[in-house]
Order: sequence, then C-alpha cells, then structure tokens
Amino acid sequence: MFGDNFNKLPNDRRFLKDPSDNTLISEEQYKTLKEKAEKFDLLAEQYGKLKSENEILHREIDGLRKYEIKIRELKEQSEEYLNSMIRVKADFENFKKISEREKERYKFYVKENILKKLIEHYEDLIRTLVLSKSYETDESLMKGFEMVVKNFEKLLVDEGVEPMNCEGEKFDPYKHDAVMVEYNEDIPEDIITKELNKGYYFNNKKQVLRPARVKISKKSNNEIL
Repeated sequence: MFGDNFNKLPNDRRFLKDPSDNTLISEEQYKTLKEKAEKFDLLAEQYGKLKSENEILHREIDGLRKYEIKIRELKEQSEEYLNSMIRVKADFENFKKISEREKERYKFYVKENILKKLIEHYEDLIRTLVLSKSYETDESLMKGFEMVVKNFEKLLVDEGVEPMNCEGEKFDPYKHDAVMVEYNEDIPEDIITKELNKGYYFNNKKQVLRPARVKISKKSNNEIL
C-alpha cells in the first residue's frame, strides 16, 4: 500500500515518506495503518456479503408478503364458505323440522278422517245391536255381535278416542254444535239439556274429533222477535 517510501534514519529507524507532502511516519504507525487497512478490506468484503444477503432476504420477505396476502385472502374466502355452509345447514335443519311437522300434521289429518269414519261404523253397529235386541235373535249370535261391538269400541279407545258426556254442561261452541233450543225459565241459559248425537275427543281430550250435536236452554223472555 505504501510502496518503498521508507527512508533510513539513525539507529535503524525507518520512516515512511509520503510522496505528496513529504510527511514521515514511523514503522509502528505504518504497521498499525496496514492492519487497519486489512481490517477495512475484510470489513468491506463482509459488508458486501451482508449487503448481498440482505437483498436476498428482502426479496424473500417480499415473496412472503405476497404469500401472506394470498393466505389472508384464502382465509377470508374459507370463512365465507364456512358461514355459507352454516347458513345452508341451518336452512336444511329448519326445512327438516318443517317437513317433520307437516308430515305429522298430515298423518294426524289422515288418522283423524279414518277415525271419524270408524266412529260412524261403530254407531251403526250400536244401533244394529239395539235393534236386534228387540227381536228374537239367536243367543250365541247376539253374544258374538256384542263381542264385535266391544272389540270395535276397544279399538277406538286404543287410538285415543273418548266419547263426550256433555248433558248438563255449559255450551261450548268449540266442542258442541247447537241444533235445537229448549226455552225454559227454570234452567240457566246455554246449558245442554240433551245430547242428540254423541261427540268424541281425540288425543287425550286435547282435540275434538267430532263435536256433539246438542239441544241447549234459552230464556223465553230473551227470545228475539
């Protein structure tokens, strides 16, 4: 770095002569400067490597940022799909519940209509049994017919059908169908005085399968017209 710019001095001391300003430095100073120069070169080389690695890292970071943006987009998209799936599942569950209710309602409707028809047949059997008792009929045949009626009655009971006994009760338009009126001052108004056609409950008396046709009381002085 400094070439041969050393000059001899007494006592073998040598000094470096700077060609530009003729400044002299000692050999120790020269060694120090040389070491610093070598360190500088080494640091410069390391700096160059670090700078190159830093540029590579920045490029990798830029690439990671792109991946991060993509991951965020995919996450938002997956959340949107998940929410959509949850909504679809909820809609499907509601649809299943509605379908089950409609199915049960339809089953009840069909069963109700069948039981109404069975009640009519049951009452026909009752009327036939009463009528046959007024005639001379074979006893064994009569007992067999009575057994058929009892089995029919048991069938209705097993299906939750119960007859109404509404004479003396207060008239209820949800359970009774008033077809006749009896004017009587001694009886409070809207009392059922006679059951003309029996009514029936269904489903543990929670519903009316067939309303009873009845005669109800009225006060004569409340008669209109």
